[in-house]
Amino acid sequence: MILEGKTVSLRPMTVEEMPTFYRWSTQSEATPFWYGELQGDKVPSYEEFLRDWQRYYFDGSEPEKGRSFVILVGNRTIGQINYNEINREDNSVELDIIIAEDRDKNKGYGTDALLTLTGYLFKRMSIETCWIEVVTKNPRAIRAYEKAGFRRIKTFMDGEIGCIRMELKKQ
Repeated sequence: MILEGKTVSLRPMTVEEMPTFYRWSTQSEATPFWYGELQGDKVPSYEEFLRDWQRYYFDGSEPEKGRSFVILVGNRTIGQINYNEINREDNSVELDIIIAEDRDKNKGYGTDALLTLTGYLFKRMSIETCWIEVVTKNPRAIRAYEKAGFRRIKTFMDGEIGCIRMELKKQ
């Protein structure tokens, strides 16, 4: 299954790509927005990382619990997008996205990846609300989410880190 956007394609991430996702999250230009100083976290070891990112994200065995996709521009992988466990009480789900390198940012790829995944979730998975949390010190991501139609719902502190929760409702 390939999800086609206007400028990107989303392909289900495989178990063999788990180390790539770890590298993007912990050793790329996007790392400060996932781990480290901006998040108030230490960078996890690979084993610690895999405790959070279970195998089902990569093998498709439990789609209600979450699924990861590689973001492709042509045949080149530029990042990852995923949905987490679906809350069936209100048909909502949290999303995460990472564009690994700065050279691939500010080109609309993240916005298109979000539109592509949310379209799939609304149509095929009966989701009503997609949400994402972003650190306030990541204005590029905030702009990408707003371009995809996400609205700021609340600003809050996670320890000493300022965050914004943003939502996109099914139309």
